[in-house]
Order: sequence, then C-alpha cells, then structure tokens
Amino acid sequence: FLAGCLVKGQEVDDSGNELGMFIDSFSQSWARCCSFAGMKPDEFIRKLAHWIRVDDIGFCSDLEETIIPALSPAYRTALRNSLGQRLAEKPSDELPESERRSRLFQYQSSLSTLKKLLISMNNTTDLIAAGEQYGFTPEDCLGLTKMFVSRKQKGKALEWAERGLKCGAKESQHRGELERLRRQLLVKSGRRDEAVQEAWDKFEQSPSIYTFKDVLACASRTDKTELTNKALVVFEKADLQQATVALYELKAIDSLIRRIDVEKDEALKKMFYSTAIPIAESLAKKYPKQAARLYVAQALVILDEKRAKAYYHAHDYLHEAKTLFERSSETETWLRWVKIIRCEHRLKSSFMPDFEEVVAGKGPIRAPSFMERIADKLDRGTR
Repeated sequence: FLAGCLVKGQEVDDSGNELGMFIDSFSQSWARCCSFAGMKPDEFIRKLAHWIRVDDIGFCSDLEETIIPALSPAYRTALRNSLGQRLAEKPSDELPESERRSRLFQYQSSLSTLKKLLISMNNTTDLIAAGEQYGFTPEDCLGLTKMFVSRKQKGKALEWAERGLKCGAKESQHRGELERLRRQLLVKSGRRDEAVQEAWDKFEQSPSIYTFKDVLACASRTDKTELTNKALVVFEKADLQQATVALYELKAIDSLIRRIDVEKDEALKKMFYSTAIPIAESLAKKYPKQAARLYVAQALVILDEKRAKAYYHAHDYLHEAKTLFERSSETETWLRWVKIIRCEHRLKSSFMPDFEEVVAGKGPIRAPSFMERIADKLDRGTR
C-alpha cells in the first residue's frame, strides 16, 4: 500500500497535501504493524532507509521524524543509535560543493530528528547533552521547558524558557509559546506583576484581542477590571480591524459605537467581512445607523472589487442598510448612497437591475438556497 502511494504520487496533484498527510498517518500505522509482527529493530531501521531512498517525490523525506509517535521503545532506541552514528561523521569541507550541501542537509535533518526523539522520550539529560554538543535551538528549549513543567520543576522550566527566548531569532515560530510559558511560570513563582507588565508591554506594541487575552491570563481577578478599562483606551486609537474585534468580544458596545462613529466610510471598508457582518447583525436592533454603515461598507467592497458572483451578497447588505437607515430616520443618508452607487457602478449590468429592485423596496434579491429549492419535494409526513 505504501509503495502504491509513492507511485501514485507522480500521477496526482497533491497541492493540498491530502496524499502527503495520508502517507504520514499510514507510515505511523506501518511502524506499529512492524512492531506487532515482531520485526527486529535493525531490520526496521533498514526498511526506514529503504523508503526514504526509493521516494523520489519527497513524501518520505522526513519519515524518521514523522513516525516518532508510533515507535515502540525498542525501535526508539534503534533509531537513536542510527542517528548517533550518522552524526559522528560530519561532512568534510573538502567534498565538492554540491555533495557537501547535500550531506550537510542530511546531517542537520538527522540532528533535528534526534532532538525530537529525545523530547518524545522525555529524556532531558541526553537532550541537554546534545544541545551542548551541537547547539541549542528555541525548539529544544521549548521541549525542555515543557518537560520540566510536567515534572513540576518550575525553576528549571523558567530557566529554559528564558534561554529559548535568548537563543532564537525574534521571528521564531516557537517564540510566542515560549513567552506564554515564561509568563505562566512567573505567575506560579510569585512574580505576577512582572508577568503582567511584560504581557502589557507586548499588548501596547501590537494591540489585539489576542495580546490582551495574554494580559488577562496573567492578571489576578481583582486587577482584570482595571486592565480592561486601560485596554479600552488603547483600542479607541488602535488599528480599526483589531479594535472592533476586541471591543465586540469584550462587549464594550459604547466604545465600539464611538469607534465606528469617528471612522470615515472609506476606513470601514477595510474591515474583514467575517468581522463586520456579525457586528452589524449584533448592533442592528439598538444601533441601526452604525450597523447600516457597516453593511454599506461591505457591499461597496464587493462592488469595488467587481466580484460578480458575490453581487447577491451586496444586494442583501444594501437591503439591510436601507431598512436600518430608514428606521433611524437617516433616509437622506440612504438616498445619498443610492446616488453614489448609481453614479460609480452604473455599468455593472449584472448588479444594477436587482439593486434598483432593492431601492424600490422589493426586498433583497438573491437566488433561493438549496433547501428552499427542494422544500416542496421533501416528505415531511402528516401533521
């Protein structure tokens, strides 16, 4: 089956990586089957090398790392010994450049796999020894931090979290998790104020609901209200998209309304529809004018980008806007938008006829949903 997958890999478009993910899962099953069948560790390692060698696409390039979660203790030991032997022979500088690069890549891959294997074995002693010999990475430090946390050794865990933040670049994919773990450890070590201040500094640099949740995660229950009030002041001047999401999630509706009121219509168009539409639906009952502005902004985004297949969404949004403007006694504002849309989008023949239906008050114009189309064919039984 595995050999067949590798052959079929040449015949399919796997840009979505569905086949690759299946092969990863299947390889783990294969490793378990080898153990259940009594295959000796040395033979298992030989077969691993075989699959990597015969794969000319790349599905098995990191096979040794992929199967780590499925390995039996005996196979883990065998793989560790094999990786150790490979690392004992570092590529020579005297080799031809192309061959040297290839061997250096394999060497680094073996080192990475060895460290992941030691993390899976919860072996802090050998992982630290490997780091001292070959150098530490943020991923190594993250693994050590988690292992010491699981052993309730807060001091050592904090030490490795801080070391991981120092040894890695600021854009490291593990930096965020290391920072969160460090703050959690600071709180547990009685240094809550330090953790809160660190999280707040990061929040002020990049205000969002996510960075603010990091602040709340460190704060005591009594401090959360004060910190939330301070955050609301920051959000009133922060990036519109991040601010509206945060104010909506924090249920700071008054601040959200003020933020929408001070923004120009052009700025509202920069909000993501996945944010703007739920907020508009939520505000519609008590704040119809602000909700209507959000609906109009999202309709204009569709029109400006000429997304013809989404024009029915624009019709729905404009119908809602018309209803809300009229309910809030802002009919003149609605008529102004009608005039603008007629002027700027009059040539959109697939949009304008149904738009005029909306203007005439005939409701949203859209194709019926699939469930609506099949409603009269459903057998609903007697009532």
